Amino acid sequence: MTLKKRSPREFLDKRLFTRLRILTALFIVMFVASVYEVAFEGFYILYAIISIIIGVGVGIIASRMYHLSWDDETHKVVSNMDRLGAIIFIFYMIFMISRSIVVGYWAEGTTYMGIIISITAGVTFGRISGTKHTLTRIKSDLESIKEALVN
Repeated sequence: MTLKKRSPREFLDKRLFTRLRILTALFIVMFVASVYEVAFEGFYILYAIISIIIGVGVGIIASRMYHLSWDDETHKVVSNMDRLGAIIFIFYMIFMISRSIVVGYWAEGTTYMGIIISITAGVTFGRISGTKHTLTRIKSDLESIKEALVN
């Protein structure tokens, strides 16, 4: 008798799965737009790389907005916003609003648009990466608990 392999999607809350899908789609669109800006609009690739790196850093921190945990009743990973998440959310919103203002003082035209798009691509990738890291940690914690119960 073989055990049916279960999809990781089965263990994610529907809202969390939808959020990850939206972030993935947004990342793809923003990354393609960033590549377009570099390839066809004359945006400097160094600016794009630096903007994406800054965005990834902010996105990894912002991925902590929602605290992920295992729910024993539903047997799924659920997300909720705690106090630390609310504080991070406030700073994230300040960053997202002020980046346009700050970049607007420093750059204009293609450079302005390229930096904004690249930062957004980095932020979405960072949020996806941070969430994936947390999900991997939860999975390994559950596996170690299961192993401890078996032994």
